[in-house]
Amino acid sequence: MSYSAEQDRLLLRLGTTDKKEYQLMLTRRFVRVLWAALIKVLEKQPDLKRDLMPKVKKAVMAMEHQKAVSDADFSRKHEKGYENLTPGSDPLLVVGGSVEPGNGGPTRLLLKTQTGSEIKLALNKNLLHALCKLLIETTMKAGWDLGLTVGDAASFAAPADKIQVH
Repeated sequence: MSYSAEQDRLLLRLGTTDKKEYQLMLTRRFVRVLWAALIKVLEKQPDLKRDLMPKVKKAVMAMEHQKAVSDADFSRKHEKGYENLTPGSDPLLVVGGSVEPGNGGPTRLLLKTQTGSEIKLALNKNLLHALCKLLIETTMKAGWDLGLTVGDAASFAAPADKIQVH
């Protein structure tokens, strides 16, 4: 994922296992709506107890997010040699979509484009958290001030002026 300052949009490049690539542009407005849906899905994860107090629930979500993204490899660059499925045109502009919780299976993400195309993705828990991490980082680089976070990491971190002993 990268930011296009000229268009004030995020470029999401999705590569498939059979070396095909979708190039999609995400607007700030769409990201804001998508983010709310992604957070709702994360809040409904089966391993997150429903009866937790809101602050505890946010702290647990933040810890799960940190664990999931620490297991991912973000150092690899996007590989070359993928067949662009949108040849001869600009990346497809995403104008809508839906997010469906997987109920123990993968989360289903449907992205609808301005041209009427639909891209369907199945995201396991780690891919879902990786997408969230990319959205957080790229919107910060874009200066969009959306304040995207998963849970509340501050609620389980020790204050800087305190020493935590376990």
